[in-house]
Amino acid sequence: MLLMQITARLDSSHTSCMLIVSPLGHQTTITMAMHTLYHVSRMTSEHSDWLRALTFYKEELDLLKGRLAEVSMKYTRTEVKAEVEHFQNQFVIQRNNIDELSHDLHEHEKHLSRDVQEMAQHLANHTLAEHDSLRDRYFALERRINELRHDYNRFLARYM
Repeated sequence: MLLMQITARLDSSHTSCMLIVSPLGHQTTITMAMHTLYHVSRMTSEHSDWLRALTFYKEELDLLKGRLAEVSMKYTRTEVKAEVEHFQNQFVIQRNNIDELSHDLHEHEKHLSRDVQEMAQHLANHTLAEHDSLRDRYFALERRINELRHDYNRFLARYM
């Protein structure tokens, strides 16, 4: 029977290293990227946070759209109407982006669940990469919505 010593550690570059020493003294080091250490519960927690934030942003866009209707009724100048139309279009686009990302997050949760069941609590590399991509998309969308809100508030400050 072969016995091996396995030591796991986190090195200075934030990667997980596993040192395996065979009974004959041979050493093998296995290095894994940090994101492979992600726990499924952390991913599902991030999903929940993102979905709650997306719901909030969707509701906020509805409120902003309502205030925009007030400005549209109050001002009839062409340049104001053009800006109103710009913001209406942006609200529709960002709402669609929110819906698409929400859908993709729900699909990703299905992938997580499938991986956990089929691979004994482990995640496939493509599932981890998909999560990283969703995280990037979420933060990019959040930045766009924040920029839109700031632009919109500057617009309102000029006309309200």
